Amino acid sequence: MNYKTKDTKDGKEILISDSFTFRDHDTFFEIVSLIKSGQDKKIIFDMSDCDFIDSAALGMFVIAHDEASSKGVTLSIRGVKGKVKDVMYAARFDSLYTFEE
Repeated sequence: MNYKTKDTKDGKEILISDSFTFRDHDTFFEIVSLIKSGQDKKIIFDMSDCDFIDSAALGMFVIAHDEASSKGVTLSIRGVKGKVKDVMYAARFDSLYTFEE
């Protein structure tokens, strides 16, 4: 997984690209530390360039959601498509996150 952050007027946008798997645990926790800081009240995960996600990555998104909830940070996911979208909806992530097209 590769990621880039971009500041927006409301918070931060995080572009996640390539495959997001268990191997990306340490990298994703860099993102979780941004959430824990509570500086941004809205964070959008842009998944439009992500082509694969495994169950460990789903678990990391759950951890991010829990951290955000404790800090009053709103998370949403944008641009999810293909197999990544299928996996996220099968895992009922639409009950944790707001999905934007």
